[in-house]
Amino acid sequence: MLVKEFRVTEDIKLSVAIKNFESSLDYNSIQKIIRNKDVKVNDKRQSKDIILHSGDVVKFYFKEERKIVDIVYEDDNILVASKPKELETISDEVSDSLLTRLVNQTGLNLYAVHRLDRNTTGLVVFAKNLKTKNELDLVFKNRTIEKYYLALVNGHFKEKQNTLIAYLKKDSKNSLVYISNEKLEGYEKIETKYKVLEEYEDTSLIEVKLVTGKTHQIRAHLAHIGHFVIGDQKYGDSKVNQKFKKKYQCLTAYKIKFHFDKNSVLSYLNNKEIVLPKEKLKILSNNK
Repeated sequence: MLVKEFRVTEDIKLSVAIKNFESSLDYNSIQKIIRNKDVKVNDKRQSKDIILHSGDVVKFYFKEERKIVDIVYEDDNILVASKPKELETISDEVSDSLLTRLVNQTGLNLYAVHRLDRNTTGLVVFAKNLKTKNELDLVFKNRTIEKYYLALVNGHFKEKQNTLIAYLKKDSKNSLVYISNEKLEGYEKIETKYKVLEEYEDTSLIEVKLVTGKTHQIRAHLAHIGHFVIGDQKYGDSKVNQKFKKKYQCLTAYKIKFHFDKNSVLSYLNNKEIVLPKEKLKILSNNK
């Protein structure tokens, strides 16, 4: 049983305060802690989700559940894991992330070389040593690694296969990006390839290949041409998301293909495809 203690600095709901302090706990777990009176406020047990005030001291008890990460591929140099939704790849702000779970699970010193959005699922590559990290950093920078995604999107495409070119500007303050068809000040060129795999009544399942890899590129670029990702709360349509009962974007990084220099320590991975197991591709049934 773990014991955690903290002091609040503002008026805030008990459950929200616990969540802010211990991000690894979900809503149901926190409510269970409160119902079971496994929480004290100023040394008094509580069973209700009360409002706390600045200066209150909270102490709570919970059993840590080990969350196992699925490892899709591993060798002496790299590890490729399957990231679930509602989880950052790596974070300095919260204690729970894909990286920390893998480190705790494997006991390895791992290095994340790229990221997925919090609610985008799928393959993430980690280096096991600094030499490997430098090699992976290079192929990601030079775009000699092929990254493929599956996305369930709104509507049908006139062209069933195409390369989209546009320009993207990042707004870090609001955690948004903006897309323009023309080159504007502060905008960087982006390139996104897609291929329609299946069509449903009013949605399409597509394969997306990232040529450039900017923040929110796939989600924002597809939304820009009217084919937003189903479930996307930021660039999508709330009414459509409600219709399909999707809270998170139906976007999965499902395949990676490596291309290293022949003298690279990782050249043995050249042309190797690492693919997410079919049981993880739940996006395929999202429209059914």
